[in-house]
Amino acid sequence: MYSWYWGFIIINGLLAVSLLKLVNSMSLLKDMNPLLRGLTVGASFLAIIRAKFTSFELNGKTVPFGFELLYEAAKGFVYKRINRIAKRARREETRTLADSNALIALGGDAKLSIDQDALSTPDEKKADKAWLIQVLQEGATAGIGKDFDQRATIADFILSGKRGP
Repeated sequence: MYSWYWGFIIINGLLAVSLLKLVNSMSLLKDMNPLLRGLTVGASFLAIIRAKFTSFELNGKTVPFGFELLYEAAKGFVYKRINRIAKRARREETRTLADSNALIALGGDAKLSIDQDALSTPDEKKADKAWLIQVLQEGATAGIGKDFDQRATIADFILSGKRGP
């Protein structure tokens, strides 16, 4: 199930370890400051990953051909898989929170979350509270038992810190 994910991590790790061994075996770089040696390995890793032999046009897009193409394809696949897993977990967590709380309780938790957010500006807090009031009013209009969308919207806000559209 997670074989692509772990394969991507292992290949990246093996490449980094190989580069470190190569740098450590070079007499010129052996006595280098460890921080500078780490930067050398990091820069070498990026140079190898970004290596391309040529580029060609495909459907109006310039496509690199080389390690970069393979790396970007693998990275895109892994990122999509991770995103799918994270979305599924967030969806289940949101549904659980929405199912186990009344709209007014979720509204109180969301307001508390807004008030306690030290990174939000006063204008952002004001906009978030206005949004919250709108969602609560929509839930009240929908009626008890028919307000799942509003409960889920507020539950998602509590879990993610981001409000919906």
